[in-house]
Amino acid sequence: MKQEDNTPKTREQLFAEKADKSYTICYSHACPLRQHCLRWQLRDYTPKDRRITNCVNLNNPAMQTDTCPMYRDDQPVRMPLGIAKMYYDMPQRIAHPLKQFLIQHFNRKRYYEYHSGYRPVPPAHEQYIRQTIIRFGWTAPVEFNSYVEDYLW
Repeated sequence: MKQEDNTPKTREQLFAEKADKSYTICYSHACPLRQHCLRWQLRDYTPKDRRITNCVNLNNPAMQTDTCPMYRDDQPVRMPLGIAKMYYDMPQRIAHPLKQFLIQHFNRKRYYEYHSGYRPVPPAHEQYIRQTIIRFGWTAPVEFNSYVEDYLW
């Protein structure tokens, strides 16, 4: 069995890994947001031998503006990793329907990726989970398993 390497990756290693996995890249030199856009910065990490790559359609009028829908900030974000801990002190009458509701909202696969910590919970989903917990009647502070800093790919 292969043992995983748990050493943190450098920014360059992360960028090269994402560019190699056909992440959508932007080649616009006219975009006002390009200096802080993750998609624009990844263009330098695209393998030179690749013939085809996913890129932003620069003919779309919404692109290359201050409100570009494809913009991704180049700063890492602190995100929860694992949501299993939030159920520890929660009574079953709240925990069970909450779990079913979240599974229905995110789908089973995504929910269990969040639950086990396989995938970090993005800020929008974290906020949704917090609001849903309050709607279900739990008023204690929500605790996640741990936190990780990563880019919003």
